[in-house]
Amino acid sequence: MAAKSEARRASLLDALRSADAPVSGGQLANALNVSRQIIVQDIALLREAGANIVATTKGYVLADAAQTSTQTMTQNAAEQPAVHLLDEPARTFKLHHEVEQTREELQTIVALGGHVHNVSISHRAYGRITAPLEVANQADIERFINDIESGKSSPLSTATSGYHYHLVSAPSDEALEAIGRALADKGFLAPLLPHEQEA
Repeated sequence: MAAKSEARRASLLDALRSADAPVSGGQLANALNVSRQIIVQDIALLREAGANIVATTKGYVLADAAQTSTQTMTQNAAEQPAVHLLDEPARTFKLHHEVEQTREELQTIVALGGHVHNVSISHRAYGRITAPLEVANQADIERFINDIESGKSSPLSTATSGYHYHLVSAPSDEALEAIGRALADKGFLAPLLPHEQEA
């Protein structure tokens, strides 16, 4: 499944690179025979890998500054594929909760085999801000929570009223689905806004 996802993201990059106009999420979804939600997730993963994909009012555009580097990485895919971010399937979840629920959120993900690689926010003034987490077990959770509770730092999400994103990998797509359901059941999963669903 991971290889199929990587091939799809490589095709998505190729489509953006060869387009002479912005490409909408719907067009990409139709071309790759997947849902628009999958396209949104793929775009997020490609951005994490360094692809400078810009969302405009008319669709997605691969910024000129990134075309050379992403093309080179894609051509060398056999050695180090640009879209092979992780050894497992991954997905970006949009979440919202109180600071006091951070431990429960992370425990929910880890208990189902998830590995939380980072946290990011979409700030109105500063744009997208991402910080590494690498939380994969209970010890990682306690370390992170201890840093917060001891006053060493505050969750990045406090800058956006609790809204944030996590890049999460898991052993299978089914495990990611289970994580998504569990987060939704607890009320942590936040709905995507129209501009997040499709450019």
